[in-house]
Amino acid sequence: MAFSRALPLALIAAASCGPIAATTVIDDAEVALARAHATDGAKYALYETTLADLYLMKAKEEQGHARYTQAQELAADALKLAQAATRKAAEGRSSGTATPAPQATIKHAPEPAPPPKPPAETSPKLPGEPSSPPSKAP
Repeated sequence: MAFSRALPLALIAAASCGPIAATTVIDDAEVALARAHATDGAKYALYETTLADLYLMKAKEEQGHARYTQAQELAADALKLAQAATRKAAEGRSSGTATPAPQATIKHAPEPAPPPKPPAETSPKLPGEPSSPPSKAP
């Protein structure tokens, strides 16, 4: 009798492991990312901090779609990147050298030449018609 009651509870617990595990890793990644931002991760570890932000955002999106395994994996990657950003930021702060911000060079395509104007249309001349339109004098 006790076995028949324990089985549904075990099934419920097993089914809820995905959401709980994903939520736990997402929470850990949020804390680590907050720590990275607090240590000027965006200044000293721009790549790692930005990528951790993006991975965490995607993990939350996947969690919202009930894809808990993907959410957990993305959050774990975000956690590792946030921890790396914190370490790199601490090293950068102690050495006093910030990672230079990337310089964007935008090259625009040359403006296209305007299309050539079509030749003025001439209507066929009727016999006895003047060759040029009469001028209007003011």
